[in-house]
Amino acid sequence: MAALAGASVARAQQRIRIAFANFNDEASFGTLVLRGMRAAAKTRPDLDVTFYDNKADVTRAVENARLVVTTKPSAFIEYSSVSAAANPQIARIVKAAGLPTISVQSRVPDTRLFAVDNDLAGYSGGKSLATAARKRWPVDTPAVFLISLPEGGPVFIDRAKAARKGILEVFPNASISEESSKDDPRIASAITTSFLTRNPGKKVIIFSHLDSMGIAALTAARNSGREADVLIGSTGGEAIVFTEIRKPNSAYVGTFSFFPDKWGAELLELAAKLARGENIPDITRPSRQMFIDAANIDQYYSRP
Repeated sequence: MAALAGASVARAQQRIRIAFANFNDEASFGTLVLRGMRAAAKTRPDLDVTFYDNKADVTRAVENARLVVTTKPSAFIEYSSVSAAANPQIARIVKAAGLPTISVQSRVPDTRLFAVDNDLAGYSGGKSLATAARKRWPVDTPAVFLISLPEGGPVFIDRAKAARKGILEVFPNASISEESSKDDPRIASAITTSFLTRNPGKKVIIFSHLDSMGIAALTAARNSGREADVLIGSTGGEAIVFTEIRKPNSAYVGTFSFFPDKWGAELLELAAKLARGENIPDITRPSRQMFIDAANIDQYYSRP
């Protein structure tokens, strides 16, 4: 009995302790990331994973970082969507504690980064959307509307810039307008309605920085009686867009999916290596990221 108890304690002591702070457990994308992390943690008996929620709030993100270092984990995975304000402070906290840290999406200074390829996402999404528009409207040069979030920093700025490039390769003479959603579907809907009003009778392609904003744009087009005049593409890979993508002749062309529910296994493996003192790449991309449309959606996502 004593020997068994001792072995159990030894195994527990050998487990690598990892802290994970999600950007927002209640956001649709954040929910997918969290679900994948929890599922992956259950398959790793060598890891002890503790979860925190930054709630997309600067103060909370910094407070969580301070709390994490007091628990002395072996490694920290930090996902902050308020990077410009929070990440420099978090960098000072983890550096002072000597805590090995991996950033997700937006880099905490002087840490390794796990991030999607925003150039690829924007370019592939923009070009796929424009190519679909060329096929559906062979004689029209549509008006182009980019729903972006420059306040979100390089992640979204780079995505929008690359989308422009992809669209212009198909429609070199296209006029492109860009406005911020302010990360609010109500604003995304309002600016889409305004754009459609300013472009009566024109075909329109809309590229959105997030799936949720793309759905808001689609709703605005329907409410304006303009659904037949628009084609929409976005990024993320959230289930909210799958039904629309599957509809015949849908206005929703597709989404560049980052498969956030698959990140968990990759992030935990990187964190475990970092905790063991192994070298990991400065930047790691998710192993699966691609544009999902009606042609390939059933290959990667099952029907409900």
